[in-house]
Amino acid sequence: METKDIKQLQYENKKLKKEYGRLLEEIQRLWRFKKETKLFSSEYMKRLQQTDLRKKVFEGTDFTIFKGINESDSRQFMLYNIEKIIGQQPNGDAAQKYVSQIYGEKKLLDLDEPFPFIPMENVDGWLLDMVRLMGCLMGQNPWGKCFSLRWLSSRFEAGTGDDPYQFSPENEELLYWLEVTEYRRIAALVAKMVESITMLEYQRISSAVYDYIWEKLHGFIPDWANVDQCNSYINSLLDIINNVNAHIKEGAQRGLCIEEVGLIDSLWGDVNHTYHKDYLAATKEIWQKIKPVRDSFCDGGRNRENYQLFVNDMLKIALPIAEQYNLDMELDDEHSLPLSYLKYWLESIYCYDDYRLE
Repeated sequence: METKDIKQLQYENKKLKKEYGRLLEEIQRLWRFKKETKLFSSEYMKRLQQTDLRKKVFEGTDFTIFKGINESDSRQFMLYNIEKIIGQQPNGDAAQKYVSQIYGEKKLLDLDEPFPFIPMENVDGWLLDMVRLMGCLMGQNPWGKCFSLRWLSSRFEAGTGDDPYQFSPENEELLYWLEVTEYRRIAALVAKMVESITMLEYQRISSAVYDYIWEKLHGFIPDWANVDQCNSYINSLLDIINNVNAHIKEGAQRGLCIEEVGLIDSLWGDVNHTYHKDYLAATKEIWQKIKPVRDSFCDGGRNRENYQLFVNDMLKIALPIAEQYNLDMELDDEHSLPLSYLKYWLESIYCYDDYRLE
């Protein structure tokens, strides 16, 4: 078979997979549409009709436009109104109110999931989707309640809304959207979800990176109705992500893999360092001796229960090397930060496979 035939088959296979995903999303959406809007006994529909949502937010709106509205205009109209509702009361209380009125007094995380993207022309269904998206946003938790990024922009593919890692700091398209979108309140809420994933992904590198982010953002919760505060928070998050990425890039330029970047941060006790030559040499020597032991567990023998044995054995390798290069591990301090970071780094490379949960 010729190369062009193989490429054609690969292309056709990709198209079929994409079509399958679209059909699966449609089935999910139609099932939920029937459940929430078609049945006369629908509790969500009753609650929607009992709220003042149409009067307070959509008074004078001609909903007949939905008969011919396209996907992009429907999305923009939804985001425009969510942005407006969040800004009506401090901390987005108006948005919280409508979510509670329609979906009940339960926690926002308890909303049915996943939340795929397939736009509706039915007005009541569209309104329920709008409130549901507000609930996802106000929940600020990609683990408990995430949604397809297609709701935010056509630049994203229509997903099933069940992948929290779409909010990863590695999603450059999403980071760009946070910078440029006109919906700054919504962007700040999405940024909180990005922060959650960022903390997890960077913690897998080292506790030093985690603590750096935590110190910068801990307690930084803007008033979601205040655009200036929202912009300040978004800018802070993006600056931190850029700083950490630049730090990792500099390590790579000095010949360090991602594990070694985490190790040198741990030995230094901070991410704010300039890759001192002694720390670089110690890091490379320690990793060279520890990596074969770590890799030997890839046959399935690795588990969380006996990681302590691994950590203790590897400390016997790492600490003498650190002493050889005169690294200040603060061993005379029972609360030594470099030693604590080193222990966590050892635990991390033992319990994770390439920094992804097994």
